[in-house]
Amino acid sequence: MSSIHRTPLALGLAFAFTAGAAAAADEPPIVIQANSSLEMSLESVRLPGGEHVGLFGANYLFEMAPGWAAGPALYGAVTGQRGGLFTWGAEVQRRWALTERWRGVAGLYVGGGGGAAAPVGGGLMLRPHADLLFGFGGWGGGVSISQVRFPSGDIHGTQIGLVFMRDGGFAYTAPGARGRSLDFSGSGGLGTDRADLVVGHYFRASGSANSLSTVGMRLEHEWSPVLATTFEADGAASGGADGYAEATVGAQALWPVVGDWLRLGARAAVGMAGGGAVATGGGLIGKAALATRLQWGRNLTLGLEAGKLRAFNGRLRADYVQASLGFALDAPAPCELGACRRVHEMEWGLGVQEYAHAQRKNGAVESMSAIGLEFNRWLDDHFYLAGKAYSAITGGAGAYSIGLVGPGAAWRGSHGLSLGAEALVGAAGGGGVASTGGAVTQPMLWGGYELGRYNRLRLSAGYLKSLRGALATPVVGLTWIVEFGVP
Repeated sequence: MSSIHRTPLALGLAFAFTAGAAAAADEPPIVIQANSSLEMSLESVRLPGGEHVGLFGANYLFEMAPGWAAGPALYGAVTGQRGGLFTWGAEVQRRWALTERWRGVAGLYVGGGGGAAAPVGGGLMLRPHADLLFGFGGWGGGVSISQVRFPSGDIHGTQIGLVFMRDGGFAYTAPGARGRSLDFSGSGGLGTDRADLVVGHYFRASGSANSLSTVGMRLEHEWSPVLATTFEADGAASGGADGYAEATVGAQALWPVVGDWLRLGARAAVGMAGGGAVATGGGLIGKAALATRLQWGRNLTLGLEAGKLRAFNGRLRADYVQASLGFALDAPAPCELGACRRVHEMEWGLGVQEYAHAQRKNGAVESMSAIGLEFNRWLDDHFYLAGKAYSAITGGAGAYSIGLVGPGAAWRGSHGLSLGAEALVGAAGGGGVASTGGAVTQPMLWGGYELGRYNRLRLSAGYLKSLRGALATPVVGLTWIVEFGVP
């Protein structure tokens, strides 16, 4: 039976490396339990001319070493008149325990994005901040003073805001344990039990010039056989609203009606949305729908929901339908001496991409750079599912963002070298880039080199093509990858 150790992530990685090297091949892998936290912030950012935008932030951070944390982050507008202003990137923090209850934090966010005609220039966003939090039972709250700066744009503000925090845990094993069964309770990795590829259609309604279709991804965490929380990100793929995007968090309840293979219920969500000339006002939206799910085999599901979307302080009102194909990420495996969870390998990446000839709607052709996050879930030794989200940081296309999903295949050779290919599809738009409709494809080839047991450096090259617009450009990228095992 495997043991569980709670430790900061960086120390845990070193421990897992030592333990993995010493363990016999037939022994189960060791589960490392690192500290993590979900943090949310809300502040009012002043734009040129005295306009104010309510900026909401969400970070998922991991303790890399005592007092140090880092992880992915997302910021978006929720009040004002700039719905569709999004950025995403990475956050790093230094933390101090001032007393048993009080904590001090200094942090820096670096990301890219824009939207809603905000003066963001190339799109690079910096947010240094200092926080003071009071903790109680794994929860925390306090105040934050921050600077929001777009170095190539006109947004440079200092403001005081609110910050909330929830402590949690992150479980992982060393790479190389894929397919092994182990004794582990609770969700592994990000705490995600299911990932869904979703396709939606918003019927023509007030606040939108046309009906539009979206593609995206939803993650689910199950609290019981009926209840789950959801996080979803979508972008416009047709309908002349390229640049429209939304990110929501919700609650879902699905009850079994025919055995365990057919479920009916409902889902409700709130979040941020805008761009593509869709009238979401300040950006805060709500969704409510009836939903059904069909179990297809042990790990696959088909879903369908129909409901309504509403912008709380904008004109957008729409009926919508959405179909989904779901993959179980944390399914039980056959027990082996009490070990009942199967290990899968996951990769997280922070990357930059260069678009050599990005066609613009005004007929110009200019290069641009983007920063983004990548997530890969391995299915076996050679195939994986990939998800990527990038936003522009140079080239005067700050509002440009792209989200991609698709399968990948890889071959791992000797001396730490590997080769792979990806077939990606998704949605892109904003920043005056000629991605009419939003639907894009981006096939990629890549070569990788191991920097250590957990770290990889990956150089990629491919081609980005809009299915309906003029955008067609070579793409090169460089990504730092961290690989580990999760149940």
